[in-house]
Amino acid sequence: MYLSFMTVAQSAKPSSSNNITVTLKRLVALLEEDETDEYGILQPSQSAFKLAMRLVVDAYDTMGDRFPKASVSTDEQGGIRLTWSKQPPECEVRLVCPASAEQQAYLYHELGDNYAVERDVTASILVQWLEWLNQA
Repeated sequence: MYLSFMTVAQSAKPSSSNNITVTLKRLVALLEEDETDEYGILQPSQSAFKLAMRLVVDAYDTMGDRFPKASVSTDEQGGIRLTWSKQPPECEVRLVCPASAEQQAYLYHELGDNYAVERDVTASILVQWLEWLNQA
């Protein structure tokens, strides 16, 4: 699985390969963290990792060189959070992939004091909000 995602990054166009490669490498690096620390789980669950990778790769397939670079982190339960930010204006999109497959992923988006949550997370919804971020 890891190799197929890195193949996507390597076949990316030069202008976009940086953003997708950086994002994928950041996701993969989470797997190399210690399992836990005093605050909780550091490594993502397989469920969170697979969902995050699938959504990111599918979004990149649609967006190509418009795909923005994301920062990544885990939560104390092994879920993954990807954050795309832009300033000015202060604008953010967050994809939260929970540790458990039984929990629902969600997208959070914010522009200034306006924010909302999307509960129906698909690659096309992610693309919609990343395009929104790019145009803000």
